[in-house]
Amino acid sequence: MYITKILRKKARRPVYTVYVDGSLAFELSDEVLMKFGLKTGDRIDEQTVEKISTSEGFHRALQFAINYLSYRPRSSKEVQDHLRKKGFSPDFGRKVVQHLQKQDMVNDVEFARMFVRDRLKKKQVGKAWIRRALYEKGVSSHIVEKVFKEYISDDDQEQAAHLLAEKRLRLANATFEKLDKDRKRKRLFDYLLRRGFSPDVASKTVRTVLS
Repeated sequence: MYITKILRKKARRPVYTVYVDGSLAFELSDEVLMKFGLKTGDRIDEQTVEKISTSEGFHRALQFAINYLSYRPRSSKEVQDHLRKKGFSPDFGRKVVQHLQKQDMVNDVEFARMFVRDRLKKKQVGKAWIRRALYEKGVSSHIVEKVFKEYISDDDQEQAAHLLAEKRLRLANATFEKLDKDRKRKRLFDYLLRRGFSPDVASKTVRTVLS
């Protein structure tokens, strides 16, 4: 097989159509074209065709991932899920993430730190709420616990629960006023649990704000 023609397409980024034995064989980025040094008249075998196809697939997946990361940091799982939705194989997703991890463009520890800081700044939530959110994004348990030790103390959780409970009482004052003491305690306790606070923190908070 021989490369019979290479044409540049009109596009934002350089894209080349490569013809082999007179038929369209590839659409390649300039990076992959240069990587293999392809020229009209070159002889090409099936093994090289496979290597070129794999390299181009990786390059395209990488560009999708970099664009996805340009909006905000992402976890490894988020990047892989995004590439799968774009039609790339799980194998490409894993290889792209490994490449980006080496470049420190994907870092689950830094992602978890950013996520925790952001959530604590914007809202009063407990560890369990944040833990569930991070697990859904594929962050491992040991990373989650490491970041919790860095950013969330018991005092922080108690303070956040107290602020949230007081806010809840203010906003739902009319409803709470109609409840007896036990039902009021349970209603507030359950609310704090749903917001991710531990039973101990929730119980202590309820006793404090309703005393």
